[in-house]
Amino acid sequence: MAESQPTEMSGNLPAEKPHRILVLGAGFGGLYTAVYLDRFLKSRPDVWITVIDRRNYFLFTPMLHSTATGSLEPRYIAHSVRKIFRRTRVHAHIGEVQSIDLKNRIVRTEHRALPFDDLVIALGSETNFYGLESRLENIFTLKSLKDASAINNHLIRMFEKAYWEESPESRRAALTFVVVGGGPTGVELAGEIHEYAHRELLRDFGRRISKEEIRVILVEATGRILPSLPEKLSLEALERLRKIGIEVILEGRLEEYRKGIMQLSGRASVRAETLIWAAGVRTNPLTAALALEKDGQNRIRVKGTLESVSMEHVWVVGDNASCLNPWEGRPYPPTAQTAVRQARTVAQNIAARLLKRPEKIFAHNHVGGFVSIGDNYALLSAKQFTLSGILGWFLWNLVYIHKLPIVRYRLFSTFGLFLKVFFERATTEIDLCPEYEDAPRVASVDRGGPSGG
Repeated sequence: MAESQPTEMSGNLPAEKPHRILVLGAGFGGLYTAVYLDRFLKSRPDVWITVIDRRNYFLFTPMLHSTATGSLEPRYIAHSVRKIFRRTRVHAHIGEVQSIDLKNRIVRTEHRALPFDDLVIALGSETNFYGLESRLENIFTLKSLKDASAINNHLIRMFEKAYWEESPESRRAALTFVVVGGGPTGVELAGEIHEYAHRELLRDFGRRISKEEIRVILVEATGRILPSLPEKLSLEALERLRKIGIEVILEGRLEEYRKGIMQLSGRASVRAETLIWAAGVRTNPLTAALALEKDGQNRIRVKGTLESVSMEHVWVVGDNASCLNPWEGRPYPPTAQTAVRQARTVAQNIAARLLKRPEKIFAHNHVGGFVSIGDNYALLSAKQFTLSGILGWFLWNLVYIHKLPIVRYRLFSTFGLFLKVFFERATTEIDLCPEYEDAPRVASVDRGGPSGG
């Protein structure tokens, strides 16, 4: 049974068959594709636009690490999809995508089958453990609100455990926090954990715990952190991390983490009761299973218009698209910036085809990015312009907050983030995720469209 559009729209539709556009995923790529489609196709009431996602909210992932360390309340970065599209023609279908039948042009969810004329794939990615799954036990990832809540609760529990622990070795293990992955997520999270532990948690537990016992370690398998930034800023970030007391291990390939012991290739083992994996992503399994031409990382190869090279009317954005930068000859980075810009191009091209207009080629010069490193310090790279320090941190917050889709959350987030400069963060354990209580998960798949989706 095919899904019908909301009744408030049906009275305005002509009798002929509507043109159905399905957008899979409500991450950055999917959400903004739908927003732009609604804008560009206002003259076509016969076009139905449906966004499908298993969650009922859009997750603003660039600020997820702030939620994991008590800076922001979870609801400030999770915005209702139905609320976002309330005043538009876009219909939100909340349900898990179970299969994609390209031959018959049908997408099946847990609720029903939905036919499509144009399909936009923006399903995002999942955590990539690079074949280490069988050698990793009880590690955390940071891909969802549950992950952020679990990490926040765990950090507090480790301080509680260390507070009563008599064995110096066990106390040290409880207060050792390892982040694996030297990309933006890993660097930002390591910086936030260091600030949270020293500026907030230590105040609560300082009667029995000293700052010398707290250890934050960032592990990167290559010889450089933040490879997407200019080398000058990458080196500045490395210097900053080490200056504030974070141990950065370069060319440290993780081989195993079992029973609270981390083993790196060619190095001594480290006892740590916290290991957070932020080392990479891979294509969503549904995308990888499609019979479309893909690259070596199972991303769908697309034309310059972002339409699949294998099938017309199938469009791909974000982490799922293998799209080459025409100036550099290599794929675009899987970032929110890329996904949002691709979303606009896809929407323009779908509208152009329906309105008999010329289509556009996607070409985007990556303008740079922001990386925060805790203690109100951030690095900014924008083309030839670079900035660091507290001014960079203010700009980092303002830029990201401005991108939040609902105005009232911009106000809440602005208030919350800038308030932490003058006041303490929350250090309250809120157990909203009992399944994480004693068993953090190795795999945390987010098929609704994470940072690049």
